[in-house]
Amino acid sequence: MDRKTLYWTVLVLFLALSIGRLAIHLSRDDYEAATVWIALLIVVAICVVTVVVVLGRARGLASHVEKRRPGARVVPAFSTAETVDQARAAGASARKMMPMGGSPVALAVVGDVIEVWVGRETGPRWVVRRTPGGVRAASGTYGTRDVRAVLLSDGNTGVTVVPAYRPLRAMGGGATDDVDRALADRRAGLTGLTRR
Repeated sequence: MDRKTLYWTVLVLFLALSIGRLAIHLSRDDYEAATVWIALLIVVAICVVTVVVVLGRARGLASHVEKRRPGARVVPAFSTAETVDQARAAGASARKMMPMGGSPVALAVVGDVIEVWVGRETGPRWVVRRTPGGVRAASGTYGTRDVRAVLLSDGNTGVTVVPAYRPLRAMGGGATDDVDRALADRRAGLTGLTRR
């Protein structure tokens, strides 16, 4: 059983148990305990909706870029706090990018450049030229902590992102194996990052 199936199974079981416990407490006129279960269900619902929305935005952005750049290799990712500064340094807008990181971005490998896409725009925010040694592991700020990330730089412009081959894990900044995968793809002699 993969993690996604396990996650959804546990969530459904938890909701069924919670609804059952809520019904029992209400039938016994135990309104204090019922209130706790209602509050817990509301918190879980908010968390689930938030995760689904963010994951949908990340996947949707990658799909949008694939439609805009047919044949390009597209890597879904999440921004780091450094991404905002890098956008401004490249002369691009940082609009719709959270200053603490975590905004969905997509990297499109097109010819000799890597395009950085944010939101469903008609074109990339900025581009980074592909250069030898221009892709390396780096530390990025994601919320209040430092995480492993990938830095793409041509010496003038750059972007630091957390690759999201598996968006749920990357959303929390914990996809260190996605960073390793992106770097291994690069070291294997591929002409850019790949999405599988």
